[in-house]
Amino acid sequence: MKKRVKYHLVQRVRKFSEEHSLLEKKDRVIIGLSGGPDSVALLYLLLELREEYHLTLILAHLEHGIRGEESRQQAQFVQHLGEELGLPCFIRYMDVPQLRRIKGLSLEEAAREARYQFFREVAKETEATKIALGHTADDQAETLLMRLLRGAGPEGLAAIRPRRDEEIPLIRPLLNVFRRQILDFLAEQKIPFCLDSTNQEPNCLRNRIRLHLIPLLSKEYNPKIMMILHQTASILGEEREWLSSLVKEHLRQCLEQAEEQKMRLALGHFLAAPVALQRETLRQAVQQVGSAPYRIGFTKVSAALKWLRGGRRAEGGVVHLGQDIYLRKLGQSFEIERRPAPPKIRPPEDFCYQMNIPGKTIIPELGLSILAEIVPVSSLAAAEGASVETSAETSAGRVLRCGFRFEPEKAYLDFDTLPLPLFIRKRRPGDRFHPLGGPGHKRLKNFFIDAKIPQPEREKIPLVAFGQEVVWVFERRIADPFKVTEKTERVLRLGRIF
Repeated sequence: MKKRVKYHLVQRVRKFSEEHSLLEKKDRVIIGLSGGPDSVALLYLLLELREEYHLTLILAHLEHGIRGEESRQQAQFVQHLGEELGLPCFIRYMDVPQLRRIKGLSLEEAAREARYQFFREVAKETEATKIALGHTADDQAETLLMRLLRGAGPEGLAAIRPRRDEEIPLIRPLLNVFRRQILDFLAEQKIPFCLDSTNQEPNCLRNRIRLHLIPLLSKEYNPKIMMILHQTASILGEEREWLSSLVKEHLRQCLEQAEEQKMRLALGHFLAAPVALQRETLRQAVQQVGSAPYRIGFTKVSAALKWLRGGRRAEGGVVHLGQDIYLRKLGQSFEIERRPAPPKIRPPEDFCYQMNIPGKTIIPELGLSILAEIVPVSSLAAAEGASVETSAETSAGRVLRCGFRFEPEKAYLDFDTLPLPLFIRKRRPGDRFHPLGGPGHKRLKNFFIDAKIPQPEREKIPLVAFGQEVVWVFERRIADPFKVTEKTERVLRLGRIF
């Protein structure tokens, strides 16, 4: 009778470890030992499997500097336990509250980050092959509820993995064992352990879920709620593995180019997949490009997918996905790139000057001067050595009109068709433009997008305009209604003064 719980629990952990490839022969295992019931049970259960697997067990304990004397006593307990069992034991102190302030994390997040980093360091120092953690089925259920309340997709709701493959894999042999079974085992074997008093304080979401929400759900809705939550997380975990294989294959099929901090994907093939597969593939690509594991949330993913479907208007644009990750659309492809955030470029101050025609107009905000000249078309043609009887044009605006070739960085306009006065100014909401050679008017913003002019540059391009009608986009294109034709008698020539 005395060994019944122990026997069944050892069998359960052995089977779970085999199903998820947690342990291998001759593994050197770091045990994250807090001194609480879960980690102490993990230690004694792995001791039962030590001979069978020829395991080398090493204890590691991080004193977080949070609970004062209680925390120090717990570290001493771990040290004595290691000595009693003849196992090497590594104990380190860290000021987690200070780490929390430096990194802007919650106390729980800072403590977890510090622990995992410490375990990895000990594992490398001791040439360990695994790091074993004492997460239980209760932790799995609590995590599922916590993520559901905060909002999560399939990846988040699948909660805790039995094994996380890293340079040194993390394993959780007790993830299929409930805490009540652990307490029964410890009581049966008369194994001492420590209690963390902060687990009884409702000052964090996990504690409130454990102390209030789960008892309420168990009492009022389903007495087997913990089992249901654990099973649900297990099902979602298995489906996550299946989805991960689809994502890996879809990413492979879409991949056009991969560099250390950049990845280019085929847009058409990417968008041909179901939305759920697009979403997870984008997340996977972000993680591969990123400097550290980073998952973008549902809102940013949805916005990014909508932007990628946005057609030509997204062409050449850049979307910030968070941290140092950027998304850029390039024709039939798109890139995910890790790079420092671009510096904020301060646009020039707003300006608007009436043009001196003829004469010089100075724009001090841009350090620019523009010369306006009124020239008879016959003298202009003669100066160029051409007749005035032919006319041809291209959509780029580099045109042959009336037999002379216009310099593309200058504007040649039919002076007598222009409404005066003209103004030179920054762009404004509502500006309209009929580009030379184009079918009609369009919003100036759309012209910039079609011309692939980056957003920061648009603020620095002066416009010649009257009202909201743009006559010349400086050194880029004139407006079609004011072009030089066979009927033109006087030409307004505009250009930069160097």
